Amino acid sequence: MINLFTYLNLLKGFFDSHFQINTLLVGDKKDITGKSDIMYPLANIEYLDKSIREDEDIYRYEVIIADLASDESELIVISDCNSIADDLVTYFEDTSRFEELELLSNVTIKPFSDSFGDRVAGVTFTINMTGFRKSCDLSIPIGS
Repeated sequence: MINLFTYLNLLKGFFDSHFQINTLLVGDKKDITGKSDIMYPLANIEYLDKSIREDEDIYRYEVIIADLASDESELIVISDCNSIADDLVTYFEDTSRFEELELLSNVTIKPFSDSFGDRVAGVTFTINMTGFRKSCDLSIPIGS
């Protein structure tokens, strides 16, 4: 059964195997500040919500990709993070890799500069992952 963990595990697998990501976190972006063992570049995946559209489940995740930056390197870091974000979209657009899954590839990538305890820059974006919704009212655990 496809659920939020199906997509989360696929995203985690992508970032775990990407050569440019050293730390992968899952959870609220506010929790990044509390981590002391981050090795940059960093990817953070946060589950946002699920919507149902006819026979599809659509799960939304916010992704942050960040690296240490200075005033001089900020645009270079953002450019590198843009490339990693593009890698993710390209990877999941390949529908031959995933039979029942699809990344809705209308993705807006926004740059940022912030401090998670460290001076960082990077990008943030929301992705929508969709799959066939297997609905069967006979499987609903309710009494008659």
